Order: sequence, then C-alpha cells, then structure tokens
Amino acid sequence: MKLINIINSYSEVANAPQFYLKADTALLRNNDAFYIPDGVGRIVAEPCIVLRVSRLAKCLGERFALRCIDAVMGGVRFTAAERLEELRGEGLPWDEAVGFDHSSALSLDALPRDTMLEGAVLMVNGEERVRLTTADMRFTVDRIVSHLSEAMTLRIGDLIYLGSPQSIEVSAGDNLRLMLGEHKLLDFDVK
Repeated sequence: MKLINIINSYSEVANAPQFYLKADTALLRNNDAFYIPDGVGRIVAEPCIVLRVSRLAKCLGERFALRCIDAVMGGVRFTAAERLEELRGEGLPWDEAVGFDHSSALSLDALPRDTMLEGAVLMVNGEERVRLTTADMRFTVDRIVSHLSEAMTLRIGDLIYLGSPQSIEVSAGDNLRLMLGEHKLLDFDVK
C-alpha cells in the first residue's frame, strides 16, 4: 500500500499535481493518540480528505479516474517543520521530516466518494482551525488521480491524501477532531 501525499492542491506551485510517498508504517489508525517524537521540534498538522483506490489503475484518462476510487476517508498528516526546512535548504529528500512512524492519521470509517463534496473541518480543542473543500483545490480530483496513474500504477488499497490549504502547529495536550460533512471521522489526542 502506498500513502500518496499531494503537496500543491491548494497552491499555485507547478502546473501539475506534485506529490511524495510515505511508507505504510506512517499510518496512525483507530483514533490512537499521536505521540510527538523526541527531538523533532515544532510539529505541524494538515487535515486532508483521503481517497481510497479500489482497482488497479495505470494511465487513466481524467473522465475514468473516479472509477478507481471507492471511498473517502479523513486524514491528518504531521510534519516536523524545522527538520523539513533544513532538508529543503540542503536539497535533500523530505522522508525524515514527513514520513516518520504514525505521521499520517487515518479514519476507520470510509464514506461514499460523493461525501468529499461536503468538505472537511479540522477542530483543535473544540475550535475550528481549518476548513477545506475539493471545490477550492487547484486541480480536480479527476486530474489528480489521472496524473498519479500516469506516474505510477495505482493499486487496490493505496491512499491519496489530497492536501490542505494550511498547516497548523500542534502540541502535546491538543485534541484533534476531523469532520467530513456531518460525519466525525477522527477524534484523537496529541501527546
């Protein structure tokens, strides 16, 4: 299973979707607490709408792209912000800053793919902090899935984290809750 992370879905950077991959050990499931790794410095969180791939897909045209997505889930990806800046500055891969164990929270519940049109809200300690919707994305979901299928074979179970318009700093003691429409998909603590 691949965790595919789109990085420019809400920005004007590049003319095509850009992405990076994470290992499946990055998954944080079951609303388990996210433990900030020792010595990483500042941690930022980005809420994401997550697409689940349901069939093998290679070189899909945009009009067929949604045929390989069977469900939508909620996710939050965590980044060691200071380490990421260091790695970017040195022109090195980002893996250490973005791909550490449990750096990608994922909801247990999977909803019908049309649910993504309702948008998502990240609440931190009961306060709305980030609102995202696919309508505000620079690239359509069809284009993102089609582009990814041209770059690599998409396989059953792959997860596509669509990205976020902003990241927020989190710290130990915070509670994160992600709503997709009326559905509470994530509710976990940062420790």
